[in-house]
Amino acid sequence: MPAKLRCAVALAAASAFLLAPAAAQATLAFVRNPLHPVVWVAADNGRGAHRLVAGSNPHVSPDGKVIALLNQGSGGKAQPELILAPADGSAPPSRLVNGWRDPSVFAWSPGSKWVAAVLGPEVGRQRLVLIDTVTGAQRTIARGFFNGVSFAPGGGVLVYGRAASERFPPRSDVYTYEIRLPGMPNAQVSQLTQRLTTDRRSGYPLWTVNDGIVFVRQLGARKRRYGPKNELFRMNLAGERVHRLTHSKVGPLAQGLFPTAYSTKGRHLLAQFEGQDLSYAVTVNGRTGAQRPLVKATEQGVVGTALSANGKFVLGSTGGFEPSPRHNVVRIPYRGGRQRVLARNAYEPDWSR
Repeated sequence: MPAKLRCAVALAAASAFLLAPAAAQATLAFVRNPLHPVVWVAADNGRGAHRLVAGSNPHVSPDGKVIALLNQGSGGKAQPELILAPADGSAPPSRLVNGWRDPSVFAWSPGSKWVAAVLGPEVGRQRLVLIDTVTGAQRTIARGFFNGVSFAPGGGVLVYGRAASERFPPRSDVYTYEIRLPGMPNAQVSQLTQRLTTDRRSGYPLWTVNDGIVFVRQLGARKRRYGPKNELFRMNLAGERVHRLTHSKVGPLAQGLFPTAYSTKGRHLLAQFEGQDLSYAVTVNGRTGAQRPLVKATEQGVVGTALSANGKFVLGSTGGFEPSPRHNVVRIPYRGGRQRVLARNAYEPDWSR
């Protein structure tokens, strides 16, 4: 293992002190009213739901205390804002940063100290930025076009997918970035960054607890008429021991699997199967790659958004990928079973469970 990566792995372990104790009551957030979206919060069983603030794309901090959300603003020159709102409503929401792009490329650090987000213009190269949620201090990690970001379980290392251009299919690779702790010597971004893949067809990385990094590799670009298909692969923290995890049937108008969440205990992997007018949640065995739709695979299937830490439950919304008043936020056993409705006429759920 390269010396630089040995340092990063050690740092990931050393930074475990950043992990905050689990909240006594986990927090659930979701959105209602797609024409004028509003973020709501509740307990993770759906009880006590109340309106929090106008906005969309909520991301609950791991400690359950803060909701990061998107405020599109108003007026011709308004910039999309990244807002932080206390989940209990104890203080007014505050703007963390302007120019937040692509809320799907976003991550909280395990200790709820930092967020990783994409900032920049609507068109053109953007920045992947690490932001201190207390001080608002920013650190630019990379520039380009990004397709995924995930923190190591200890919080000391970040993994992300980056392409140099917007061309399709994306010519993307997977990188890691070492987050220096307070008191450690400063270093240039290039010294803290390691490129794990060089094939320019890898991205959407997700850091796991037991099995290194799960990521997407695009296959069959020359044989498939409308573009490559996605399969899930796995590699260690040095970008070595690359192993194909899934073997999927992907129709000509479908893209295939995108990793969504990994349990902090066990090998429970949640993915979303995407295609033209198609989106449904899939469970994947993190060791064997065995996969199955969470519920019946249909065009208006369940969109899975999160896993419980123990991997027992999937959080998602019914009714497909386009926001609609007919969506319901549901909790479904990972192994299959009866859905429990947590919030009606709601979508885009996230939780700290």
